[in-house]
Amino acid sequence: MQTTSPTTPPLLSSDPIGYIMYYMGQFGNLIPLIIWLVFLLILYFIVIRFIKRTLKAVGMGPGASTGISLGIRLVFFVIIITVSVELLQPDVAAFLSLTAIFGTAMGLAFSQALGNIVSGLYVLMARPFQIGDYVRIGNIEGIVREITLNYTLILLPDETVQLVPNSRIVTSEVTNFKINIDDYIETMQQDTEEAKKDRDYSDILRNAVHQLRKLAHDDDAYRYTFDLTYHMSFDHGELRKHFDRICEKWKSVFLIKPSYQVWAAPNAGLTYRFAIIVSNPMTIIKRVSDFMSDLTIIYDKA
Repeated sequence: MQTTSPTTPPLLSSDPIGYIMYYMGQFGNLIPLIIWLVFLLILYFIVIRFIKRTLKAVGMGPGASTGISLGIRLVFFVIIITVSVELLQPDVAAFLSLTAIFGTAMGLAFSQALGNIVSGLYVLMARPFQIGDYVRIGNIEGIVREITLNYTLILLPDETVQLVPNSRIVTSEVTNFKINIDDYIETMQQDTEEAKKDRDYSDILRNAVHQLRKLAHDDDAYRYTFDLTYHMSFDHGELRKHFDRICEKWKSVFLIKPSYQVWAAPNAGLTYRFAIIVSNPMTIIKRVSDFMSDLTIIYDKA
C-alpha cells in the first residue's frame, strides 16, 4: 500500500521526528532541480566564455558578444523553465497564465533588440561592407569603424561617430564605394577601345589608366560620387569650363583627375555627377568638402 506525505507539517512540539521528516521530504523534491540548475549555470558560463574568446579572435567588438550573450540567456531561461515545470509539476493552468503574461512582457522588452541581432547576423553573413569601407546607408555616409550584432559604427564626414542599428541597414539602400583597382582598370581599358573614334576622350581614359597603375598600391580603392545641381539660368558652357579648371587643379590630390557628367535634368536645372578615386577613404572625409567648395564657388560670382 502506497503512503502519501501529509499536506501540512505536523507540530514540532507533538511530533518532532515527523516535523523533520516532512521538511526533508519537501527539500528532497528540490534536489534534482538544484542539480540541474547548477549544471545549466556552469554550462552557461562555459558557452559564454567560449563565444567571447571566439569573437575576440576574429576581431569583432564587445557589442557582438553582448548581443549573443542576450540570446543565449533567453535560450537558457527557456530551458530552466522547462526543467522546472517537468520536475516540480506546478498547477498547469496557473503556470500557463503566468507564462503568457511574462512572455508578453519579455517580447515587448526584447523585440527590438532581437530584431537588431537578427539583422546583425544578416549583415555579418551578407557582408555588404567591411570595416574600413566608405559607405552610404540611406542618408548616412562615412567610414565603417565597427560591426556588431546590434549596430554598425560609422565615422561621419564631420568626424563624429554615429551608431546605425542593423535593422535600419537591412531596410535601407546601401552603397559601398570600394572598387577593385584591377577590375576598374580593365573596364576603363574596354572603354578606351570603344572610344577610339573620340581621340580626346580616348586619351583621357588612357592617361587615367596609366595614373591608376602608377599610383595605386593596393588592390582596392574608393570611387566616391556626389551630385551638384545648377539652375538653367547659369551659362552651362562657362560652368563646364569652370569644372574643368577645378578638376585639373585637384588631379594631384586624388589618384586620377576627377571626372563629371550630366546626370539628370530636373525642372529648370541640370544635375552633374562628379567622381573621384582615392586609395584611402579618409581622403574623402578630409578633402571632398574643399573640392566641392571650389566647384560651387561660381555661385558667389553669379
